[in-house]
Amino acid sequence: MDIREVKTRKDREAFLRFPFTLYRRDPLWVPLLIRDMRQILWGKASFLFQSGPHTFYLALAGKEVVGRIAVGVDAKRNKLRGKREGYITLFECIDDDAVAHALFAQAEEWLKTQGMEAAIGPVSPTNGDDFRGLLVENFLDPPLILTSYNPPYYKRLFANSGFVEYHTFLAFRYDLTAMSFDASLQAIEYAKEKYGFDVRPMSHSLKEEELEAIQCILESALLSLEYDYVTPPTFDEILKAARTLRRFVPPGFAQIAWAKEGPVGFAAAMPDYNEILKRMGGKIFPTGWVALLRYRKRITRGRAFLLFVTPAYQGKGVARALLLELFKEGRKRGYTFAEGSLINAANTKMCREAEALGGIPYKRFALFWKKIQ
Repeated sequence: MDIREVKTRKDREAFLRFPFTLYRRDPLWVPLLIRDMRQILWGKASFLFQSGPHTFYLALAGKEVVGRIAVGVDAKRNKLRGKREGYITLFECIDDDAVAHALFAQAEEWLKTQGMEAAIGPVSPTNGDDFRGLLVENFLDPPLILTSYNPPYYKRLFANSGFVEYHTFLAFRYDLTAMSFDASLQAIEYAKEKYGFDVRPMSHSLKEEELEAIQCILESALLSLEYDYVTPPTFDEILKAARTLRRFVPPGFAQIAWAKEGPVGFAAAMPDYNEILKRMGGKIFPTGWVALLRYRKRITRGRAFLLFVTPAYQGKGVARALLLELFKEGRKRGYTFAEGSLINAANTKMCREAEALGGIPYKRFALFWKKIQ
């Protein structure tokens, strides 16, 4: 077996396309568009890869690719958190401990050259809220848009290479056909009056005031210890992300909570485009557009993928009020199912609010950590 750094165009294509081979018999796996992945890996679509040095590796058995990994240093996060940690992301591997161990060992050796003392991962490849962590519980329900999906044996591969679970995240499911909005509304209206906040939809025109409000909320929420794996984004990063997401997030699918002192909560949802991506096979051409146009109005699921509340307003009904507005918008469009994810299990206040609205935890994801010897 050979571990090779990705340097040539051929290596890049092999790195990009390995998941198509690994998951070719898995009916639940959903490929991203190949052109989008190219922009994440080697373009300008990843804030993570722009944050410091990084590289990519392939594991080969003869000429056959049997694994891959990306490794790097998030200099911004390390400075803010006072850490010397590197990250791993985009890990994929056959069911072979030796292959996984070789990939992890190579990643650790590279991190040593960068002066790192530990490794964390798999992190989001964009430093966003997409594909963070390993799926470690529930491999039967299909993955929703931008959530991790991997074989069950990945957890063993990490554990056998010395990684331990560092952060745990939960996904909550909601049956929108059975949910009683009226029952929740009474409690939410009481919380709004008691704590002095209201919820309003975000403008689709990306008003500067609202983007600044989101930045303020994220800076306050993400500095707590349970979020030490990410850093608050800059205004320019929020603007760039918002411009991209605006194409995929319908009006009403982004909500901001306001109190007298300013913004206190933010949530956003997205239709489950996995229902379409599954049919497109990673390609827009020649027939991907047909699937996109034919099925986009038939989507029946959505995912609340962002939910942040400032510490002073956590546990006061803000999260529940934000989610309710998102779910009301989904039901207007005929959605029958919603997922709220990923909520850090250490944030018990947020988890309680998700459950109070009728959410049932049904998937678990994990970030792993290892001290570099």
